[in-house]
Amino acid sequence: MNELQQLLSDLKSPNPATRNHATQELWLMWYRKAGNQAEEQLNRATRLMGENQMEKAKQVFENLIENFPDFAEAHNKLATLLYLKGEYEESVIECECTLKINPHHFGAWHGMGMCLYKLARYDEALKSFKGAIEIQPYAEVNREFIAHCLGKLN
Repeated sequence: MNELQQLLSDLKSPNPATRNHATQELWLMWYRKAGNQAEEQLNRATRLMGENQMEKAKQVFENLIENFPDFAEAHNKLATLLYLKGEYEESVIECECTLKINPHHFGAWHGMGMCLYKLARYDEALKSFKGAIEIQPYAEVNREFIAHCLGKLN
């Protein structure tokens, strides 16, 4: 079993420490996937987001995606920024890009579910939250949103 498979397996462990370690290691792996230069730009854009400089951050993410189109985490972070700006349709597109590159990205599954929920597309949101829960079965927030979606659909 390779490292990625082991970490994904560990997300399903009944031991919270094992799950937390796997979650942290996966995020690190995803951040570092495109190399140091890309990671530095990702961190820069994330800092700009934290400073509420959304347009500057968006430009850095877009440049990063242009230079590293297969860098899933750049797409994921742009999706987060778009979500924060209330641009849910655009965020869904970036989540889909993330998942095309990295189908195990539980953050993108969850984020897409959040966007679809905001768009009142509850059946699609339900599928996204179920996608997240398949990868990260102990993530209670996804179970809560599955229940919310089912409530909206009934």
